[in-house]
Amino acid sequence: MIRKKTVHREKGTIRQKIIHCGKGTKTRYREIDIYYYKKTVRGRGERKNKSRPEQEKLNDKNARRYINQLVKANFFENDYRVDLTYDDEHLPRNEQEANKLVNNFLKKIKRERAKLGLGPLRYIWINEGFDGEGRPHHHLLINGGLSRDAIEGMWVKGRGKNAKQIGYTCAERLHFNNEGIVGLVKYMTKQALKEENRKSGATEGQLTLADASDGDITMADLLGDGVPGGKKRWKQSKNLVKPHERTRDRAYSNKEIRKVISCPPDCEDTKRLFESRYKGYALDTCRFEHNEVTGLWSIYLTMHRKEDG
Repeated sequence: MIRKKTVHREKGTIRQKIIHCGKGTKTRYREIDIYYYKKTVRGRGERKNKSRPEQEKLNDKNARRYINQLVKANFFENDYRVDLTYDDEHLPRNEQEANKLVNNFLKKIKRERAKLGLGPLRYIWINEGFDGEGRPHHHLLINGGLSRDAIEGMWVKGRGKNAKQIGYTCAERLHFNNEGIVGLVKYMTKQALKEENRKSGATEGQLTLADASDGDITMADLLGDGVPGGKKRWKQSKNLVKPHERTRDRAYSNKEIRKVISCPPDCEDTKRLFESRYKGYALDTCRFEHNEVTGLWSIYLTMHRKEDG
């Protein structure tokens, strides 16, 4: 007779996970997860797999969170958002060809930075429009040091007198609020794009990246949605500071959690409670999630460091 291995589990506890967006623990931004945690300490239990749609949804959610944390950890007011597009003459045949053009663009920036004695280039780069929807273009975040004109002048093919602009490009300084970068990517729906092109006389389908009202979405909103196979079309330089986390068990009691969730997440009592708990930080967002299966609550916070903190 084959005996099943016994599973021994710890009694559940409330775990606090602080994600620091930057070096050290006094970072400009931090995120905090507070959740019920139950750990298997010996033996093998049955592995319960999430369904594929559930897992893909979770992976997408985690990717969105991670890239936002990465942006908060590495980019500041003197850095740039850069949008790159193509005219009809230089429209790439595929994503691989487009990647080569962007890599050449980044190499030019690196050479110019080295010539001027600036530090290494840092970047996050996202492709869009390579899934048959819209026109191919790119969104990048890069660290500052060069002028906007210098950066925009590098989106060319060829050298010297033979250099030809590949398409429209725009470099803008980043703007921040307490939650991070404001209006990180200007995104236009097909209808808005067609209307703008009609007004400007641009070639049908040509991307102009003109501003559209209510068109701001975050960089993370470009991840996962409508991408075949769930592929994440973003790249990053290897020198970025990675968000890091610290966990602590029994940071909260069940009684404290019950008290917290008895109030709305956006009320003043909730704000005062967490700001007194995490000295020197102001609460930006608070979200409660209830697991219908376990009947347990999770709490998710985003905070920024106070100027006098």
